Amino acid sequence: MNVFSFVEERIATPGVELTHHLAPWDRPIFGANTAVISSILCRSDTATDAAFDDFRTWCETNDVKLVSCRLAMDQLVECGFLEAHGFRFIELNYRPVVVGLDRFAGDPGISIGLAESSDEPEISSIARQIFEVGRLHVDPQVGAEIGNRRYAAWVANAFANPGQQVLKCLMNGRLIAFMVIEQPTPDSRFWSLVGLAPGLAGQGLGRRVWNSMLAFHHHAGVREVSTSISSHNVAVHNLYVSLGFRFPAPGITLHWCPFGPLTQGTQ
Repeated sequence: MNVFSFVEERIATPGVELTHHLAPWDRPIFGANTAVISSILCRSDTATDAAFDDFRTWCETNDVKLVSCRLAMDQLVECGFLEAHGFRFIELNYRPVVVGLDRFAGDPGISIGLAESSDEPEISSIARQIFEVGRLHVDPQVGAEIGNRRYAAWVANAFANPGQQVLKCLMNGRLIAFMVIEQPTPDSRFWSLVGLAPGLAGQGLGRRVWNSMLAFHHHAGVREVSTSISSHNVAVHNLYVSLGFRFPAPGITLHWCPFGPLTQGTQ
């Protein structure tokens, strides 16, 4: 199976409808399967346990070590159902968006361009070091070691994923930041992963880089940019507010480890 492809499966009972799939891109990191509940709808209290029993059996059959699920803020019934079956709240996930990029000006000291395959080791190394509040990092059942490996793999996979591009930001010839981007529509971009090189946070450089990136997109004819931010990342949240991003209602991220914590025995 291609590392970027997956097969959606469905469990339906009178009370619950649930779609889910394996996440093959994570298998090299966890040494086992992880899975995603992509949608869940609780219609009533009827047969809810039976639906989850079927899902639990599927997880056991497929050696699934971690299941993640992201719910809309108003899916409190579904959130309660999953928590009653062992899922734990991890974060609120925001998807801020900014429209109209003509007000952003590039920084003459920062150049932005498409990263080359030769840049992958350096950018992957940066990604391994700089993230501290990702959903895996803050989950005590998973931990920073796995989280760091996953961010490094995220970058490496992006270089091979036809649906993503990696951009690099240079200052005085030094790589100071990177962005993994996607193109949902011809005039929009989604920042999948963004980061400054180690030691550069807290110096005001982030705002200069983000401004330059938005100007870069504007010159390419982009009208709208969106991204994903964890509620644990307060500093970045404030940066996006200052840049004029709008924040829709967040989603709720939940995790479940069917066989117990992963913090023991990881490599």
